[in-house]
Amino acid sequence: MSVAIHTGKRVAPIDYTGVPAPYVGKCSAVCRTLLECQELVRHFGDAHFAPFLPVLVMVPGAPAPTAITGLGYATAAELQDCAVVTWETQTGRLAKTGQFLDFDTLRERHGLMRREEVDTATREALRRRIAKHKANPITDPPRQPHRPNPTQKTHFTVEKEAPHAP
Repeated sequence: MSVAIHTGKRVAPIDYTGVPAPYVGKCSAVCRTLLECQELVRHFGDAHFAPFLPVLVMVPGAPAPTAITGLGYATAAELQDCAVVTWETQTGRLAKTGQFLDFDTLRERHGLMRREEVDTATREALRRRIAKHKANPITDPPRQPHRPNPTQKTHFTVEKEAPHAP
């Protein structure tokens, strides 16, 4: 017969000040500075510890905290590396553009037009459409909704027959 001895491990208390209400009590650590991100392994006490609850990285100026989830598979060392990279990426973006996301770079990457050109392009497209409609008001009716025919059958309208006169 074997006897299991359960020992308790002292976990550092988490300061939930400033944490949004839905996250209170549902995270394993909160990082508010780069130093706290770099000391996550020390917070958990073991580099091989794998917490089930996420680690919150709260960068000042970011619209919301970033949750790094380990789900019991990622070790504290891996979570620490992810937290440090997240902190440095977000603070770098905030220092570079003053915003959390650089929308101009994202537009360029996806092949969209620049923000300054959108207004004039929309106005020109509407002017062309109006001119086309004024030139052909009969043959250019307003757009009709297109309903697909999934069965590919031809439907004929059935006219009502006139009653036969005796």
